[in-house]
Amino acid sequence: MKSRTLKVNKGFAITTGAAVAILALTVSPDAAERNNLLLASVQQGDCDRLAGSPYDQQRNGEFAPVNIADIGNQAVEACRMAFDTTGNPRFAYQLGRALNSVDEPDQAMSAYNTAVQNGYAAAMVNYGMLMGRLGDDKAEFAYYQKAADSGNTLAAYNLGVAYRDGLGTQPDVNKALQWFEKAAADGDDTAAFNIGAIYDEGQFVDADDQTAIAWYDLAAQRGNTDAMINLGIMYETGEGIAANAEKAAEMYRQAAAKGDLFGASKYAQFQELGIVPAPNQQGLEGVSSLVLKQGDVETPAKIGSDI
Repeated sequence: MKSRTLKVNKGFAITTGAAVAILALTVSPDAAERNNLLLASVQQGDCDRLAGSPYDQQRNGEFAPVNIADIGNQAVEACRMAFDTTGNPRFAYQLGRALNSVDEPDQAMSAYNTAVQNGYAAAMVNYGMLMGRLGDDKAEFAYYQKAADSGNTLAAYNLGVAYRDGLGTQPDVNKALQWFEKAAADGDDTAAFNIGAIYDEGQFVDADDQTAIAWYDLAAQRGNTDAMINLGIMYETGEGIAANAEKAAEMYRQAAAKGDLFGASKYAQFQELGIVPAPNQQGLEGVSSLVLKQGDVETPAKIGSDI
């Protein structure tokens, strides 16, 4: 009986394997279908490569993000096919960005809405922006709030602006600072700059130069040229900090190196005054050439937070 039982078990195993093999042959796609699947896979990669957003924390990290101004027509077809074959809301969102880039706002809004209905946070931000352009500030605010609650950094920044300026809600500087700080903690340099500007200008809070400088410094370290300029002015004038021409010049130099015209002009002035070496002594020809190409600029007041 034991032998019979073993034979039955072995037979069952063999039969099961055969059934699986037959089933696999039955559902295996033909060559045309395999080609379609391959094409769909390529289109998904193309959509991520051509239209992934720097503000989307759910984007495909295998590809560098693309600014919306740099998205081309090819992305529309790629993202449309990627979404049609997968239903993935990321592709709907990226299709919306691609359509936006080719001046199809109505279709873009429809694509964003599809992604929003599937809970895609980055799409909520863009959809909210479009609602704001249509004059519905309250809806704009509501979408920012929902996206920020989902952890989207740009939404947190936009909520900071909304609470600061009373966009779709009552102004509340404490909530503005709260959301700016959340965005800054996620690495957003403009949020850090805005906090600095609020304390610098005394917008609804007591002016606090030291707090302003700390936030400007953080923003400048992250590459924010507005923060570099404001720090340069503060070091140059001694506002809230001991005057230091060398540090002022360094802030202007850093801003100039990132293409800021005012920073380039100010640094050139410091060179003329002999505060810093001439270009051929420090290899800073690029800074002087920027001034020559774009001309002189009028010295403005410090940059505010209304950006």
